[in-house]
Amino acid sequence: MFDNLLYQPVSSLLETDIIQNQLPQSLLLSGKEAAGKLTCALEIARVLDCTGDENGVKGNWLCQCNSCLKHKQLGATNLIIAGPRDCILEIGAAKKTLINAAYNNSSYLMAARYLFLRSVRKLTLRFSPVLWEEDDKASKVAALISVIDEDMEELLPTKDLPEISKLEKLVNSIETNCQKLESSYLYSSIPVSQVRKLSSWTRLTTSNETKKTIIIENADKMQESVRNALLKILEEPPADCIFILTTTNRGAVMPTILSRVRTYNFYHRTVPQQLEVIKRVFHDDDTNFSSIQEYLTNFLPVSRDEIKRNA
Repeated sequence: MFDNLLYQPVSSLLETDIIQNQLPQSLLLSGKEAAGKLTCALEIARVLDCTGDENGVKGNWLCQCNSCLKHKQLGATNLIIAGPRDCILEIGAAKKTLINAAYNNSSYLMAARYLFLRSVRKLTLRFSPVLWEEDDKASKVAALISVIDEDMEELLPTKDLPEISKLEKLVNSIETNCQKLESSYLYSSIPVSQVRKLSSWTRLTTSNETKKTIIIENADKMQESVRNALLKILEEPPADCIFILTTTNRGAVMPTILSRVRTYNFYHRTVPQQLEVIKRVFHDDDTNFSSIQEYLTNFLPVSRDEIKRNA
C-alpha cells in the first residue's frame, strides 16, 4: 500500500488504520502544496475497493484485480473528485515525461502512460455528470470532455502507443482541451449545488459491496453555505461511503467540520526528498529546483525567467 506516496510517514499510519479496520469514514489530509495529499486520497480509494490479488491479499500496489486496474487509470465509477485545483501544470509535466519515454523507448514508458492518463483524469473527474447535471454549462462541458476522452482512448495501457509524431499531436490536443476545460469551466470554489448532488448520490444503493469515495480538495476555500451543506452529510454519512477532504490550511476549515473528521498531517519534504520525487515520478534529473511546486511552474505558458523579470 501507498508505494507511490514518497517520504510521507503518514502512509504507515493510514496502512495500519486500514488493516485494523479503524479508518474513519471522514478524513482530512492536511499539508503544504505538492505534499502528496491527492495521491494519498486516490490510493485510499483503490485500497478500500481492492478485491484482492491471486493470493487473496488486498491493497498490494501490484494487484491486478479489475477494481485496482480501474483505479490505477482513475476510471472507477464509484470515485468522485470535487473542488478547485490547478491541474494543467501537472498535465504539462506528465506530457513531457511521456513524450521523452516514447522517443527513447524507455523502460518506464508504461509508468509514463499511467502518469499522463492520471494527470488528465484528475481534472476530468471533477466534471462528473453527478456533479454537473442541470448546470447551465453542462452541455458545453460534456462536449469538451467527450473530445478529451476520445483522444485518451488511444493512450490506454491496453493499446499500442501511436508512433511518435501522432503521439505528440495527440497529447498536445489533449493538453489544449484540458486548458480550456480548466480555465473556462472549473469553479474556484465548489458550488453548494454540487454538494447537494453529492449527498443524493451517496445515498443511492449499489449492487456490490464497493466503497464510494468522495474527494473534496481545498476544503478551506469552501463558502459558508457549502460548508453547512457538507456538514449535514458528514454528520450521518452512508455506511458505504468515505469522505476525504484535503487542505493546505487546516486553521481555515470550519471547526464543526474538523470535529467530524480525523486529521492526517503531511510533512513538508526536504529539498533532496522533493528532488527525488521529481526524479522518480517525472523521470527528470534536473536539480535546478528547490521544490516540486517550483518544478511544475516550469510548465507555465511563460518561462520562469520571464516571470522573475516581471516580478
